[in-house]
Amino acid sequence: MIYEAEKKIPVSSALFVGEIYNYNQGKRTRSFDLTKAISESNSVIKIGIFDLLSYDDKDFEATKWLEKKKIISSIFSEGNIIHPVQEVELKSRKEIENEFNQRVINNNEEGIIVRGLNGPTFKIKPSLTFDFVVLGFAMGYSDDFSLLKELIFGVLIEENKFLVVGKVSNGFSIDQRKSLSKQLEKIKVPSNVIETSAVNVPFTMIKPVLVAEIESIDIINNNSNGNISKSVLLFEKEFLKLNNSPSVSLISPVFKGIREDKKVTEDQTGITQITRILDLANSDVENEIKPVSLIIRKELYVKETRGIKMVKKYFIWNTNSKSNNYPEYVFYKIDYSPTRSLKLQRDIKVSNNKEQITKIFNKKIETDIKKGWNKIQ
Repeated sequence: MIYEAEKKIPVSSALFVGEIYNYNQGKRTRSFDLTKAISESNSVIKIGIFDLLSYDDKDFEATKWLEKKKIISSIFSEGNIIHPVQEVELKSRKEIENEFNQRVINNNEEGIIVRGLNGPTFKIKPSLTFDFVVLGFAMGYSDDFSLLKELIFGVLIEENKFLVVGKVSNGFSIDQRKSLSKQLEKIKVPSNVIETSAVNVPFTMIKPVLVAEIESIDIINNNSNGNISKSVLLFEKEFLKLNNSPSVSLISPVFKGIREDKKVTEDQTGITQITRILDLANSDVENEIKPVSLIIRKELYVKETRGIKMVKKYFIWNTNSKSNNYPEYVFYKIDYSPTRSLKLQRDIKVSNNKEQITKIFNKKIETDIKKGWNKIQ
């Protein structure tokens, strides 16, 4: 493909800008369709050229669009696989709005790019709106721990079982950060799951009864690391992690409000609101079912200095796994101090010997807990 294009360029050096995409006539394709399509022999992969940065050792400014357009058209106008992007000349905001509605609303295309003749370029895409279940919250907006910082949310995949989708920290007013923190504090629940916020603060999990409207500009099911996978959580008076499962990430999520008119049901907060937009990676493959781990030791210590609380938690759990891929016992320590640059520090040790893991547990507490720390029963 690239070799054929090079033969059409009559100069020794040129730098074009384009987008590679999966072509499927009459159907909308999105960026994440490309990953799958590249591996399929019958897929049609094309490149749309939309800009020119340099040509024959001459650099072009953004304002020289007519000159750049002429060169792009002269080289690629007859191309099928590598071609200039389609361009429509519009003269008013109303015409831009009509073009957007026709292409995006009526024809289900992804969006449009508006380029001023001598001005900036804008990408215009519709926003996506979802109703997600609020699973937990983290405090500390602008280092004020009386204000809500972030929510973690997901979808209901079956009764009492939730797939984590993402976290949101934008879109809240200060009043909402105050009122929601009080509301969420009243419905917090125990959890054997550790999900952390953007600044590594553990989320406080809540009873999954609230529905939040979340808006984003796009949704993806894979990234540079491969397919996106997130936690599946079971709620039965407390949260337990079952396994990881294919999930998605939202691009630029924004909190729009709590939906008092919505309930946590598969119809209103289920996974279909994701799968109507894109398929989950390998969603047809049954995930490995792991037995639920059992916490066999847990101790919590708190120290307060000048109104600032520091917390240390120590755990031992039995994984109940018969697989060689998992240890039999796990020691886990959480050390949280809001005054440190790295607020959350963690330590983990594993063993297949209960006596050994118990010695590690006791030794850590003996070393860490000094004067001023109080054990919480």
